[in-house]
Amino acid sequence: MTESSSNMDVIVSGGGPAGVAAALAAARRGARTLLLERYGFCGGMATAGLVNPWAGHAWHDHVDEQNAPRASLIGGVFKEVNLRLQAGGGFGSVLSDSAFDDELLKRVYDELLLKAGVQVRYHSYVSSLVMDGRRIQAVKVISKGGEETFAAKCFVDASGDADLAARAGCEFTIGRPEDGLTQAMTVSFRMANVDKREMHATGSLRKARALVEPYFQAALASGELHYPHRNFIHFYDYPRAGVLHFNMTRINCVSGLSAADLSAAEMEGRRQAYVLADWLRKSVPCFAESYLEKIATQVGVRETRHIIGRHTMTAEDIVEARKFSDGITRSRYFIDIHNPAGAKDVHQVDGEKGKVKTGFGPPAGDFYEVTFRSLVPLDCPNLLVACRALSATHEAAAAVRVMATMHGIGEAAGIACARACEQGIDVADVPGEWVRTQIPYMHEGPDFGAPWQRPTTFNTQA
Repeated sequence: MTESSSNMDVIVSGGGPAGVAAALAAARRGARTLLLERYGFCGGMATAGLVNPWAGHAWHDHVDEQNAPRASLIGGVFKEVNLRLQAGGGFGSVLSDSAFDDELLKRVYDELLLKAGVQVRYHSYVSSLVMDGRRIQAVKVISKGGEETFAAKCFVDASGDADLAARAGCEFTIGRPEDGLTQAMTVSFRMANVDKREMHATGSLRKARALVEPYFQAALASGELHYPHRNFIHFYDYPRAGVLHFNMTRINCVSGLSAADLSAAEMEGRRQAYVLADWLRKSVPCFAESYLEKIATQVGVRETRHIIGRHTMTAEDIVEARKFSDGITRSRYFIDIHNPAGAKDVHQVDGEKGKVKTGFGPPAGDFYEVTFRSLVPLDCPNLLVACRALSATHEAAAAVRVMATMHGIGEAAGIACARACEQGIDVADVPGEWVRTQIPYMHEGPDFGAPWQRPTTFNTQA
């Protein structure tokens, strides 16, 4: 680390999709930017959590018939990332148009950050803050080299859990109001050497899942498989030959703010992954020669803290497709609450294997916007919370928490931080209405161009 890097303009804590986008946006506008990440790579849930595919950007139903027109509501950094993934052969597949190669994503993020001049510190963890009244003056960082202190003018909390905000004394809530329980966790995993030919021939992810579903239901009914954690088969395609991605494990009644709970969740999630993998190999013909290729480095945590901000996103904002003068990204992703205490989710239509009930998302042909004010805590003027811990109710957070949306939220935060440094003001005083003007896609229709369109040809084994 160079001598000058201890005093920055912007410090971003957390290198997930939001943190990367924030760091890129700030650095590209001239701000001296430091990105702190606890792992040896960026991506957060997209890489360490093995969450796939991207969700939150789709104008279309991303599990519907694959010959339907495809379009994205989010451009900017998110589009740039996916164009690079596509160029490397790691974006889109026969059944999942927004599936991506997470190993290639690590490299894409590295390249973009280095080119933008972001100073990246991997294997580094914020342990405490230096405060000046209600403002953050510096962060204390623990790494293999010991403790270091880095000062900045603006800070972005992209930790996913509002760790900086909590340490700064900002107010927050946790989970659902009636009992504080948070959405269930998931350990994602991948199966390789799967014979995907019959699945691909259907041309539809829903139809592909339907090929496996009868085996799953029969095994549950006969007692061959004891799996009370999910009530239907849930997998996605992956942009590599013979590989499928599974988002099917479920760990309830645990807290992402407890090391003990996280430890138990990691082990339980891995146990469930092997239960499913062993059953698939034994009982489903297309998996006969498959193997469990990869389990996520980290359990997928969907929800912990929600800061109290200048605007709290609500379920009504989602289902009424509300637009805002300070809207800084947009989505039509539904209120996707993974049951904190059971297998069936509240949005599920009975007997429809995951179909979403009316009233859990915006109307057809419409979308909602996320406000800049929901990133601004009430009581720390030089901090933005640009991650799933933004100001939102339990229900609204279930819609906006996903990774494509996080790219948009992070990009807006980086733009605002660079502006604050340029003008010598606190980032809380940057008008959200101005930030919106700096995001071109917010003033355009859905993007039907590359890389969103389904390729005309695919390797049928991929």
